[in-house]
Amino acid sequence: MTRPDHVVVVGGGIAGLTAAFRLSQSGADVTVVEPGPLGGKLQTSVFAGRPVDESADAFLLRVPWALALCHDLELDGELISPAARSAQVFVDGQRRALPEGHVLGVPTDLDALARTGLVSAAGLARAAEDLERPALPSDPGADGPDVAIGPYLRGRLGDEVVDHLIDPLVGGINAGDTATLSLAAVVPQLDAAARSGDPSLLRSCLAQRERALAAAAAQPGNPPIFATPIGGMARLVDALLAFMPGVEVRQGRRATAVELPGGPGPAARVVLDDGTVLGTDAVVVACPAHAAAPLLAAAAPEASAALAAIEHSSISMVTLAFAHGAVAPEPGVSGCLVPRDQGALVTAISNATTKWAQLQDPERDDVLLRVSAGRFGDDRHLDLDDDALTERVLVDLDRILGVREAPTEVRVGRWPRSFPPVRARPPRPHRRRRGRPRRRPDRPGRCRPARRGRPRLHPHRRRGRRRPRRHLAQPPLPHALTQPAAPGSPTAERRSGWARLSG
Repeated sequence: MTRPDHVVVVGGGIAGLTAAFRLSQSGADVTVVEPGPLGGKLQTSVFAGRPVDESADAFLLRVPWALALCHDLELDGELISPAARSAQVFVDGQRRALPEGHVLGVPTDLDALARTGLVSAAGLARAAEDLERPALPSDPGADGPDVAIGPYLRGRLGDEVVDHLIDPLVGGINAGDTATLSLAAVVPQLDAAARSGDPSLLRSCLAQRERALAAAAAQPGNPPIFATPIGGMARLVDALLAFMPGVEVRQGRRATAVELPGGPGPAARVVLDDGTVLGTDAVVVACPAHAAAPLLAAAAPEASAALAAIEHSSISMVTLAFAHGAVAPEPGVSGCLVPRDQGALVTAISNATTKWAQLQDPERDDVLLRVSAGRFGDDRHLDLDDDALTERVLVDLDRILGVREAPTEVRVGRWPRSFPPVRARPPRPHRRRRGRPRRRPDRPGRCRPARRGRPRLHPHRRRGRRRPRRHLAQPPLPHALTQPAAPGSPTAERRSGWARLSG
């Protein structure tokens, strides 16, 4: 037996809109509540005469969820990949290429690493010790608990490889600190290599790369790593809205509380900032943890406290246009990463016009740079207004790229509290903390914060939109929130998993 249900989705980012899309496909009546722009962190606006993403500009193809969504939205024919695929790292006053054949910063060819100049002779020798080192206490082992990326890789490869390769690459993408980021959650490929049975990470990553190359050889051409829709990542948002015309979207309204009233009537109520109360059968909480915490304070205080305890890092994105000749782009190079120990404010520089062919306007010969600032533990950019931040970015661009001319156009985007680092605290603490509201709610219901915007659309977003459909397909429980049930009875067991709050 299924029932016609109404679901309120709190949050109109990519997670919330995808949940609304899937729920509407299953026949649910859906209302989306979003105080800001639809799409959340996926925003694209016109800059220097063409559409340029304001935050994430692509998604990973090696994980299937974003590509599957594009297929469902009939965007397959609109996907493009970067025209430039190599990146550099700024170390000791020079931009240096990443070593050929690296796996998320882990070198698989020490000769190639030596040619880059990213590490000293001593650093190279230290990395080579991994080949002979036995298993270390910092290693996760085949069946051990999750470990932090930094301590494990420092034990295997030494400080220089971590500081000049892995931290700027992995830590930079996640706006986090590899000293605490989870190996299993953030870089599952390296976690698999670490648990392969061979204590040498270099050998394990080399074997992993050889398998990947063999698989790629069976495909035509050179398979890309990233993709984006023509016109920018906001095309996903437009397509989602076009595919769910029956979904009610209350944009400009903020949800202030979720209530579980009990008794007859709606199973839940969502209170909006204008006083409107939406009665509903289920709620999908698809907003960041810090926004979800006060929303759930009354309905699920334990879940609210767990969400409030999750820390976040903030990012600023400065996009600049320069006249032709002000920047000397290198063919095939998409950008440059900047390690923590180089003393710069910026963390990454992306040459958008080199990276994306769609931004190369034949009627214009200017150059577009997208510059990131901010990561976990470094909020200096938050203390600067837009003008001061732009000046600091220009100082770093002069030092790193030799750019001395003034930009012809500037856009500053702020993404405060946008990245919750997934930390490693055995056993699998990121799952324990994020899972606690689901497993041990003090009121019937479940909640899950939406994941941060990243270069991949996380599987949580796919699994999250499945849960409401599964639970809404269960037979209704009359007055389930108020009627007593014997402990251990089938009714009690079913209630313990009944999703009144799901994200």
